[in-house]
Amino acid sequence: MPATYGGKTVHDTHAEEGGTMAEASTETLTFFATAQRELLMSVLNRLVPAAGAFPGAGDLGVVSYVDRVVGQSAALKRLFAQGLVQMTLTSQAQYAQPFTALLEEQHDAVLRHVEATAPEFFEALVTHTYSGYYSHPTIFRLLGMEGRPPQPRGYHLEPLDLSLLDNIKQRQPIYRQACLVSPYLSR
Repeated sequence: MPATYGGKTVHDTHAEEGGTMAEASTETLTFFATAQRELLMSVLNRLVPAAGAFPGAGDLGVVSYVDRVVGQSAALKRLFAQGLVQMTLTSQAQYAQPFTALLEEQHDAVLRHVEATAPEFFEALVTHTYSGYYSHPTIFRLLGMEGRPPQPRGYHLEPLDLSLLDNIKQRQPIYRQACLVSPYLSR
């Protein structure tokens, strides 16, 4: 079911498809306020922009994933709250406009400044953005991958032929035997 943030429609088609991202998207947003979600959506669309058939991270609904992950950690809550405030202040100081109203080049300048001044926040932002984006079933499908674990319904493994280990079993040990009684205890 699509949701709207900042005038843009976010498609949560992954909610019906299953997978890590779907589990995150069906939960209620826990940490970010509406203005922060709109800012984050704009930032995510700049970190992973739309290209061809691939949607931008913000438009895909990765905001919900990041919100869920950040909402589970006090340290991440603090880091993201401070980082988003810094992004807002930098945008206002450099361009006298909110980040969401800036041009792409201005977005990039603000993001570069935040990356330089708050590297821990920026690294966490990029890491969680990529985690949410590339675990999304839509992206899996567009990449030609199946969104499932390799086992138990995945690759078929042939039964192991234990006779292949016979040569190994017949070898002498390649380690030396340890003393059962320590020579230091007999003193």
